[in-house]
Amino acid sequence: MTSLAAPVPPVPADGPPGSVAWLRASVSRFSNGSEHTRRRSLAVEMLARVEPEALRCKAFSQAADGDAQSVVVEVLAGELGLPVVASDVVTAAAAYHPHVTPSAEAEAALGRLVAACGGPSELTAARIGLLMQACAATAGLIGNAVPLVLAGKLPEEAVAEVLRADPPVSHTRRRVDGEDVLVPLAGTPFGAGPRECPGPAHAIALATGVLAALRVTRGEGAVGLC
Repeated sequence: MTSLAAPVPPVPADGPPGSVAWLRASVSRFSNGSEHTRRRSLAVEMLARVEPEALRCKAFSQAADGDAQSVVVEVLAGELGLPVVASDVVTAAAAYHPHVTPSAEAEAALGRLVAACGGPSELTAARIGLLMQACAATAGLIGNAVPLVLAGKLPEEAVAEVLRADPPVSHTRRRVDGEDVLVPLAGTPFGAGPRECPGPAHAIALATGVLAALRVTRGEGAVGLC
């Protein structure tokens, strides 16, 4: 078994419904086996109804209205039909991973997100999980690509270079021989196999939309206009 094919470290399954612990125990990201397959399929089905080009155009249009995280969340949530507040996603996302102790603010923000997305359920967890993972990773992709765009590269070129040489997520955790280990994602910035990111095209579209807007604000042409 290769390291990437190893299971992810298990998380406690007894968190109160609607809490950060509940979310971790209910999303595909921290699940294994049939639970992972079932939960990941919910995310895949949701993203299948979202056109990446629509994300790119809306990210381009809204890029001047906020920071990268907020724009990514607002655009994706809008296309998914989720009436969430972007700042709640950003706050709760900071406590998403199991090695982080959730703050009271993160718990409160997540509670509001759960209510806005339909109450505690696997579908709600899948919705919030998509927003959280897009929030951090896609904003990181944009941030890493900004210097390249400022140096004259087109958004698509900058994103491709970042994904090849400086991806925002460079490692993932796996349980190997009873120990939790960091596994590099070299050459596979969106993961691989059953745990591959369900929306690489969507992430790239959001990133290139924001970066295209940056070029326009600098007077470098209308590349990327919708």
